[in-house]
Amino acid sequence: MIHKSDRVVITGCGGMLGEAVYEVFKDVCQVRASDIDLNVPWLERLDVSVSKDVEVYLAKVKPNYIIHLAALTDMEYCELHPEEAYSTNTGGAQNVAEYARDHNIPLVYISTAGIFDGGKDEYTESDTPNPLSVYSKSKYGGELVARTLPKSVVIRAGWMMGAGPKKDKKFINKIIKQLRVGAKEIAVVNDKFGTPCHTYDLAQSIKYLLDHDAYGLYHGACDGGGSRADIARFLLECFGLTEQVKVKEVDSSFFAESYFAKRPRSEKLINTELKKIAPHLIRDWKICLKEYIERFNWNLWDLNTSGMERSFYKNYFKVEKEHWLMVVRRMIVKDNLKLCLDKNPAETKVLDFGCGSGIFVDELAKQGYQAYGLDISEEAVKFGMLQGVKNLGAIDAHKINFPDNTFDAVFTLDVLEHLEDEKWALDEIRRVLKPGGVAIIMVPAYMFLWGVQDEVAHHYRRYTKSSLLKKIKEATSLKTLKASYFNTFLFPPIAFFRIVSRIFGIKGRESDFDINSPLMNRFFFSIFNTERKILKHVRFPFGVSILLVLKKETDSSS
Repeated sequence: MIHKSDRVVITGCGGMLGEAVYEVFKDVCQVRASDIDLNVPWLERLDVSVSKDVEVYLAKVKPNYIIHLAALTDMEYCELHPEEAYSTNTGGAQNVAEYARDHNIPLVYISTAGIFDGGKDEYTESDTPNPLSVYSKSKYGGELVARTLPKSVVIRAGWMMGAGPKKDKKFINKIIKQLRVGAKEIAVVNDKFGTPCHTYDLAQSIKYLLDHDAYGLYHGACDGGGSRADIARFLLECFGLTEQVKVKEVDSSFFAESYFAKRPRSEKLINTELKKIAPHLIRDWKICLKEYIERFNWNLWDLNTSGMERSFYKNYFKVEKEHWLMVVRRMIVKDNLKLCLDKNPAETKVLDFGCGSGIFVDELAKQGYQAYGLDISEEAVKFGMLQGVKNLGAIDAHKINFPDNTFDAVFTLDVLEHLEDEKWALDEIRRVLKPGGVAIIMVPAYMFLWGVQDEVAHHYRRYTKSSLLKKIKEATSLKTLKASYFNTFLFPPIAFFRIVSRIFGIKGRESDFDINSPLMNRFFFSIFNTERKILKHVRFPFGVSILLVLKKETDSSS
């Protein structure tokens, strides 16, 4: 039985399952949560692939239990980076297991249904694995390590669903993202079968098994199952969209270019062992999916634009145009355009990536620039076009619909934090930039400034300058011309308020962009504009936001 005084280490706690496990355990024991991606304030950094770091961290914490969730789960990434996949998924499990064995500590390891080859329609715990992909092979390697321990719980999970819009990186949220941008037809494969796995139910199963010292091998999916198409249809039913949105059934070859890692035909799991001791923990996948959908605000109101929605865009269009932060932010971009590009505006082709309703595009066009804008929200784009803004379009399928080497400058202002994976955006920005072109990026800074505004806006993260530069280095060959924090003058009061609010549970405003007083708007404009002028000559060591100016020196595709 886990007691209040017990220390439980959860590795890889920044992901989908980690969010649920943390919620289940945080009030019943002392939780130490770690991850390589510090996307919430309560995480500590730990790279499980580095054995020394694991040893030092665990020796310092002295856990009574270890729940090992850390893994590379992107199957295509694993195929392209097999050494990293094995180092994290197998080697990381080995590093953690060694400490658990030496100190006789119970270890929970989460494996995957993907370790089977799909030759059968469904699998029990007694069936022999035969993994097909780098991901599944590396996870099975970790499973084998964990099963050598005398006190281990190994659970094979199915198709994961959980964590909501911010952290769900799997099938459910991928479908919902298409719905949010107004898709009327969704292509879904009908030749892959499996069982959804509700993260919150799985977290409860982990706790139950540890509470009862029930060591061994288990399957931890929901009851039932079906094809991806079956699940998509039920999802539409949950949202009441079966009449508005069509499911187009396709086979796996339809997505072969994007999803090239080998996947088994069937990953359907039967929970034979868990059902013997805790049948109450296993629920039908449809019940779990409906509960999951109801648990979060998925913000699907833009599917059918109403008068209320038009009112929202009208107000937001005004805010974009007049708010002190947005006005000065645009001025900073123009400062850097003039500094980095030796061209007349009429000869300068620019792209606002994440343009909203296109205020900045319109402003630049009136100043003579060849200005274009793209945004993921079709409704925002439509509203901007109704206001007379030209050259706007919606982002389609993670691709900027312009040829290589099109733009002299691309800027993306507070956009990357909305993307679960920034790499595709950075890759596309580099691709459409001309050699010698510049990219201007702004993002919010510091996870400890995380607030209700981030939740409402569906942010995935805030950044440090070093973490952002690392993302840039990993994703693209763009050269850094300028890297600085900004909104520095207002950093102390903002930091104080957000930290105090979090400590005392004070609910802050859902938006920092309301213009409640023209006088205050002018006051903050004067402060921020003064900082803008200084920013031309200095680099601030801290601030609420981060500015990067990058240059494409050569056409790296040639």
